[in-house]
Amino acid sequence: MAIPVMQQEVEQVLRPLLGAMLMDSCPLAEDVTGFLRTYAPYRQGLEEYRDELEALLKKLLNRYTHGSMLVVADNYQPVQLGKEQLRRLTDEVMGILFDKLTPFSANFLKLNDYSLRVQSLSALRVLITRYAAYYTEEQLHFVAGMIRSIYPPERYQGWLPPEL
Repeated sequence: MAIPVMQQEVEQVLRPLLGAMLMDSCPLAEDVTGFLRTYAPYRQGLEEYRDELEALLKKLLNRYTHGSMLVVADNYQPVQLGKEQLRRLTDEVMGILFDKLTPFSANFLKLNDYSLRVQSLSALRVLITRYAAYYTEEQLHFVAGMIRSIYPPERYQGWLPPEL
């Protein structure tokens, strides 16, 4: 069964990071949506899929920027896409997939294991917001503290409860 990913969801994630100029000039969101719909948990692990997604994003961005890996942000500032930006893009797009997983114990274990091996704010976001019942209060506070120590506040303010 295909993962029910909407192109608008992908667009919402990519547009702030890549700018309207690129997003309006190429079918990047469509390409990435098609790829996300192919995820099959019985066929591949999350890390393997993340690696495939990152390679796809790199290939597509290289193609759509004509090899420059340079985009113009919505504030008209040029942004050179490097490893860090590609890693963040990949993580943000993986977050769409994580949101689509049904919150039950097998997916919690899979996502929790992934978050321990891959630095992923998106995985931690979904674990905190959708799988909190699987953690003890102490574990939730630990994860929240870890998020606050690694990431700037603007990356988690909208979803990380201040009481954690």
